[in-house]
Amino acid sequence: MELSFLTPLAGLVTIAVAVPLVAFFRSEQRAARVRKVLHLAPPGGSQRLTVAAIVVLALLVGLGAAQPVLERTEERSARSDAQAFFVIDTSRSMLAADSPGDPSRFERARSAALRFRDAIGTVPVGLASLTDRALPLAFPTANHDTFETTLRLSLGIDRPPSSAAGDVRATSFAALSDLGSRNFFRGADRRLAVVFTDAESTRFNPESIARVLGEGNVQLIILRFWREGEEVYGPEGAREPYVPDPGSADSARRLAAAAGGEAFDEDELDEAIGAARRMLGEGNTIVRAQLSDIDPLAPYVFLAALVPLGFLLARRNVA
Repeated sequence: MELSFLTPLAGLVTIAVAVPLVAFFRSEQRAARVRKVLHLAPPGGSQRLTVAAIVVLALLVGLGAAQPVLERTEERSARSDAQAFFVIDTSRSMLAADSPGDPSRFERARSAALRFRDAIGTVPVGLASLTDRALPLAFPTANHDTFETTLRLSLGIDRPPSSAAGDVRATSFAALSDLGSRNFFRGADRRLAVVFTDAESTRFNPESIARVLGEGNVQLIILRFWREGEEVYGPEGAREPYVPDPGSADSARRLAAAAGGEAFDEDELDEAIGAARRMLGEGNTIVRAQLSDIDPLAPYVFLAALVPLGFLLARRNVA
């Protein structure tokens, strides 16, 4: 835990206390001379308390202006030789559920991604969405909070929409080639893509995708979320036009086999995690210090400044 200041120069406002203090002392000197001439008794109460209150008020205002913060950091270990990318299907067919109000494929996939991420521990994990293109949302990081925040807040159905946004079958496995040909991964020898999808893809060439992934040294796991009889329901629970693809399981298996990877159904999550651990293997870790939290203290300092300010106002009113 460390105390630091965001705007330390702003604390120089404390120097401004010199002006009212000098004016106060001169006023007191003149008042003392007048009382001496008129043979008047000095007013009750110690003036030292007034001076002390002014000084404390100035110090607190200066401290608050400097914006003190408490920084809490923690050290985390991360694999230096391996990275993973979780690619989650956000096409409209992922809204399919057993009935209105039941968890959709997308919700089940997101929950599985959280569990999967925790299970592979120190491996940095990135996050991407998949429709007719793969869009990176967070690059591989060992920070679990960053991953979870991105998963919950940045990922959503049709965000962004595919070019076939009105079609519930907008997923294109061909877009997975981007993970091998573009800079999704950097500086890692072992690279793993885990695709969370219903596998209801438009036409694709498994060998072509596998070739590009192989050139990028990317291994592949497909986790399929699909149940018989699921429908896509609108906000009011009305069924939307949707025809399930019974061949989606075969699509997932064909692509995984071509890429030398593995395909699993959603109830085989533990098996998929085991396969990921085998593909990633063991490797060296490095320690990375990561900022975990910042607590601003300025509001509390300004609240504390109300105490001497209230004292000065009370003294003024009594006088």
